[in-house]
Amino acid sequence: MAQENLLMETMPSLPQVLLNILDAIQDEQADLRSLGEIILQDPAMTARLVAVANSAHYARAGGCHSLDRAVMILGQRTVKNVVMTAAMKQVFDEFGRRHRRFLKESWRGTLVTAALAQALAALTRYPRPEEAYLCGLLVNLGRLARLTLDEARYPALLEAAENDQDLIRREQATYGGSHCELAAGLMEQWGLSPLLADAVRYHLEPALQVRDAHHLVKLVNLAHGLGAGENLRDGALEAADILFGLNEGLSTELRAGVQGDVRRLAAALEIDLDGQDRTMSDRHAERRLGECLSDLGQLDRVQAELSRVRDVRHGCQAVQKVLFMTLGVEHSLLFLMDARQGLMSAWMDPADDAAFVLPLERGRSAVIDTNLDRRPRVLSRSEEESLPVVDRQLFRACHADLLWLLPLVGGDRNVVGVLVLGVPGAQSARLEGRRGFVLALAGEIARLLADDLQPPGVDGSDLQKHVHEIIHEAGNPLTIIQNYLAMLRIKLGETHELQQDLDLIREEIDRVGRILLRMKDVPAPGRAEDLPLDPLVQQVAEIFSNSLCQTRGIRLSLSLAAGEAGTLGHADHLRQILTNLLKNAIEALGEGGEILLGTRAPVNLNGCPYAELTVQDDGPGIPDSIQSRLFSPVTSTKGEGHSGLGLSITRRLIDEMGGSIVCASGTQGTRFQILFPLDGQG
Repeated sequence: MAQENLLMETMPSLPQVLLNILDAIQDEQADLRSLGEIILQDPAMTARLVAVANSAHYARAGGCHSLDRAVMILGQRTVKNVVMTAAMKQVFDEFGRRHRRFLKESWRGTLVTAALAQALAALTRYPRPEEAYLCGLLVNLGRLARLTLDEARYPALLEAAENDQDLIRREQATYGGSHCELAAGLMEQWGLSPLLADAVRYHLEPALQVRDAHHLVKLVNLAHGLGAGENLRDGALEAADILFGLNEGLSTELRAGVQGDVRRLAAALEIDLDGQDRTMSDRHAERRLGECLSDLGQLDRVQAELSRVRDVRHGCQAVQKVLFMTLGVEHSLLFLMDARQGLMSAWMDPADDAAFVLPLERGRSAVIDTNLDRRPRVLSRSEEESLPVVDRQLFRACHADLLWLLPLVGGDRNVVGVLVLGVPGAQSARLEGRRGFVLALAGEIARLLADDLQPPGVDGSDLQKHVHEIIHEAGNPLTIIQNYLAMLRIKLGETHELQQDLDLIREEIDRVGRILLRMKDVPAPGRAEDLPLDPLVQQVAEIFSNSLCQTRGIRLSLSLAAGEAGTLGHADHLRQILTNLLKNAIEALGEGGEILLGTRAPVNLNGCPYAELTVQDDGPGIPDSIQSRLFSPVTSTKGEGHSGLGLSITRRLIDEMGGSIVCASGTQGTRFQILFPLDGQG
C-alpha cells in the first residue's frame, strides 16, 4: 500500500499535457465528459484519478473501470485538486526533466496503443471500447512505476534492453518480476477488474499464447504489437491474422491513421517527439506550467480578498485592487447590473454617487452591448470617433489605449456586470498572453459578486448579510479540510487503523456544513420571492439530474403543466420541499430506477383552486411501521448521517403555505401528492 501511494504521488507527466488539463479545468464551458477526454491524453494522470475513484473514500458498487466514470464520481473540484497537486510537484521536481526522452516515447507509445485498442474494439464489436482504451493507456504503467521506484538502476536496464522480451528477462533477473506484472498488480490494488489487469499483464505475450484469451486481452495485445516500433513488423501482421483474421491492408491502414492522429496531437500540444531530452518547447511548457499554477494560486487570493467585501460600492473598489495586484492593470471600472431597473452603474469613488448610469439598450454603449452579447470585446482608440461619447470617456477615465470589456456571468448564467480594463499599449501583448487567466479571473469575480453583493437600492437585513458572510468565510476552510482528509485517506490505505477516526471527522465536518446551510435560510425581513412554479421545479430537477441521479443511474422525468401558477412568495419553501422529497426518493432507489416529477394547475378541491406537485418513484416503498408516523420526527431508517427530520420539515413548510400532502406507498413505489392553494385560498 505504501508503494502504491508513493507511485500515485510521484509518477510524472509531460508538462504540455498537464497544461492542457489545467486549461480545461478552468474553462467554464467544459463539461465533465470533455474534461475526461483531455485527461485521457495522459497515462499517469489517468492512473491517478482511476485509483482515487476506486479508493475507500469514493468507491461505488461495481468499481470504476473507466476515466469517464472516475471523473463523474470525483467531480470537477476533486479532479482539479489532484491535477494541481501533481503539477505543483512536477514544477519543483527534477525527475521529469531527467527522463524527458523516456516520458515522450512512453507517451507516444501508450496513446498509439490506446487508440488502436479502441479502434479494434469497435471493429470487432467489443461492447466496452472505453475499457480497451484505458488498458492501452496503461501498458507502460509498469515501466513508469519501476523508473519512479528505482531511478538508480532502471534507466540502465531500459537503455541496455534490445527489445521488449529482453527487457522482461533483465527485469526478472533484477527484480524477480516484469513491468507487466507490476502494472497489473497496481491496477488490481486500485480496484480495476482482473480482466482489465490481465489485458496489461499479457500485452507482450506471443499471439499464439493469447488467441483463446478474453477478447480484451487480445485487443490490447494486438494494439501494442501494431503500434510498436518505427515500422510495422511482420510478427504484428501475423498476430492480426491469428487473433482477429485481419488482413495486412486493414492493419496497415489502422496503424497509419492512429499514428497520424497522435502526431497531430503532439504538434497541437507543442510536444517535440523527435527532440532529444529537453527541447525549447519543453522549457517553454515548464515555464508556462509554473505560471499557470501561480495564476491558480492568485485566484484563491482573489476569492479571499473579495469575500471580505461589505457593500456594492466597496466591492467595486476591491475588484479594482484585485485587478492591479494580479494583472498590473492600474485603471479599471466595474459596471454592476440592476435588472429591476434595467440599468448598469459604475463608481469612480465609493463615497460619491455612480459616475456612469447606462440604460440597458443596445447601441447606447459598448458596455451594454457586451452585457447583451455575453462575449468579451476589445476597443481601440483608433475607433474612438465612431463610439458614443460615454465610451470615449471610458478611455480617458481608464487612461487606456485599449479597453477590454469582460461580461461577468454568475452561476445562474445571468450577467451581474461588465468589467472594463484600461490597457496601455505597452501592456497589451503581456495581457493577451494571459488571456485564459484573465477570463478565469473574471469568472471568479462574477461568482463572488453574484453570491455576496446586492445591487444598489436593495435593502437587506444586516443579520442576513452577516450570516451569509460567516457562511462564505467558513465554507472555504471546510472545503480545504475535506480535500486534505480525502488525500490522507488515500495515503494511509483502506485498512489503516485510523480510517475509522477519519470517518468520524468527516461526519462532524458534514454536520457543521449542514448547520451552516440551515443558518443560510434566515429570511430577509419583508422579502418574499414569488416565482412561476414550473421553472422553479425544472431548476431543482436539473440540479439533481446532473448530480445524484447521474452518478446513481437514476432517470428523472418531468411533466410540468402548472401554467401561470406561482409560488405565492414561498419559492425557498418549495425548493426545500422538493430537495427533501427528491433526496428521499434517490436514497430509496439506490442504483437505477426512475423518479417522476409533475405539476398541474388548477386542481379543484372542495370548490377551491390548487396547484399540484407530485414526486413519484418506482422503489421498494416505505415500510408499514414507518408510514403510520411518516411526518413525525423519528429515527431515520437510512443509517448514520441522516437525522430523520426531512419529512417532518417538509410537512411544516407545507402547513405554513396552507397546503396539504398525501403519501401512497407500496411495493411498486412511493408517490407524494402536494396541493398548494391558488389565489390566496387556504
